Amino acid sequence: MDILDTFNQIRDIPYRIPLTLEEEDECCVGKHKQLFELLKKEGYNLRYRVCTFSWSDLNIPEDIKSLPHDSESTHTYLEIEIDKKWIIMDVTWDITLSKILPVNNWDGTSDTKISVPVKKILSPEDSIKVVKEEEDKDSLINDLRRNKEFYQALNKWLESQRLTSSIHR
Repeated sequence: MDILDTFNQIRDIPYRIPLTLEEEDECCVGKHKQLFELLKKEGYNLRYRVCTFSWSDLNIPEDIKSLPHDSESTHTYLEIEIDKKWIIMDVTWDITLSKILPVNNWDGTSDTKISVPVKKILSPEDSIKVVKEEEDKDSLINDLRRNKEFYQALNKWLESQRLTSSIHR
């Protein structure tokens, strides 16, 4: 499989925030870890990047935004080294969400957009610390304690948008 096929395959895993520690991680962190592993095996040089954003800046319904949650959050994506230059790769939103969220297509040589409205981009060193922190079970449990209702509503809404999108194709 070539790099563009790999990009599209991971991008099109339906985005979903896990609601338990046992669930598959199919949000930005999990999807980018999968992409990292696949491309690393192919010999590509990659690094994790993290930025901060606010959920309120995304195109999601107000009734979901009004649920209790941490407004400020982090977003994980990758950079791949091509011709001695770091290129942004972001596979967060799946293609079925293209009517409501910024779904990326990639040409294999230039930056994709970062899938969220960026507040601050962390250094590569700080990015890897955040990615490792997100693997900590206690951090995940605390995050779910604070944000589970919001995540459930967001997941449900995204699923409804996919169903609407597939009906109109």
